[in-house]
Amino acid sequence: MAAEAGVVANAAEGSGSWTSSSGQTKLSIYPTPIPEVMLLDTPSALEKRIGMVRREITGYYTAVHSKTQGIIDRWISVEEKVEIRIKSFRDPTEPLNPGLLYTGISALTTSVLTRSRALPIRVLLPPTALVSAFIYFLPGTASRVGGYTGELEDRYVPRFREIRRTSFAHSGIAWERAKESAAAGRESVNEGVKSIVESIEQGTGLNLKAMGWAQEVKKEAQSVADVVQKDIKEAIESKSSSGDSEDSKRLV
Repeated sequence: MAAEAGVVANAAEGSGSWTSSSGQTKLSIYPTPIPEVMLLDTPSALEKRIGMVRREITGYYTAVHSKTQGIIDRWISVEEKVEIRIKSFRDPTEPLNPGLLYTGISALTTSVLTRSRALPIRVLLPPTALVSAFIYFLPGTASRVGGYTGELEDRYVPRFREIRRTSFAHSGIAWERAKESAAAGRESVNEGVKSIVESIEQGTGLNLKAMGWAQEVKKEAQSVADVVQKDIKEAIESKSSSGDSEDSKRLV
């Protein structure tokens, strides 16, 4: 029984031999199992440092990439909005090719003609010619651009929009009054010329109307009235522009 206990104990310990009750060691008839070798991966301090630096660089690169991609996406969105807005300005009933060409030629010609003039003329006339030609050759597109400009004014500078509308309204009223005054003056001049001709005819017995003299006098009076009307219009426009500049300065 003791010998069997020793064999069982040695077999349980995994040894390739067993000890009998007499104390002699004998080899086992079974093969000896190969013991497992376990390797523990213990990184060095340098490896830990390199790994930390690599992770920091990777995180920094990811953050920069995400920010750059966000900026690119925002820029693409702005480009799409600008493209949609520019396309909305176009009037489908107006061909852009000759209109834009004539507008550019008008601005360029004005710039060339005013290059030897005074500085205010060189600064003010080319943009004025550009805007005037744009309104003349592309009225529908100019109207849409003006409407969008009005929306921007209402959104950001509503006070300036009010001042501009008031100035235009006053200018229109003044222009209508000037036209009425000019028409009344023309009528009074015609009546005066007619009365003078009739009095001359009654006093001298001459038929001035048949001679055509009255018509010439009437044409002269008409030309004088037209010149007066033109001078009144220029005075109203200059007054309106000066009033706009003063209101803008007051607003600033």
